[in-house]
Amino acid sequence: MKIVNRDTFLKMPTDTLYSKYRPVCFDELNIFVGASGDVDFFYQDISAAVLSDSSGDTVEILVAAEKTGHSIALDLWENTSRDGLYDEDQLFAVWEDHDVLDLIERLKICVHGETP
Repeated sequence: MKIVNRDTFLKMPTDTLYSKYRPVCFDELNIFVGASGDVDFFYQDISAAVLSDSSGDTVEILVAAEKTGHSIALDLWENTSRDGLYDEDQLFAVWEDHDVLDLIERLKICVHGETP
């Protein structure tokens, strides 16, 4: 993992895994979808990737899931958001390829229940 500034981050390739970073604090894990001009970007929040048609639909799905305990379908491919914060001092913790591969191996244990 490496910590980069906003200018460097906006030049990263699509599908870069990252978190916004403030000294010694990480935000949620996201996927960089792409830059929008020189100051803004699109991302996918993988921790809240609820499959829905709108933000109102998302709220209804989440409220129903809270009440019923039913599973929520996820959209890990198309559900994106625009950052829009324009904080020129924002830092980003960018995952390198070997970090992503390690995460994949760790997630396999979550599914299989033991080291594959």
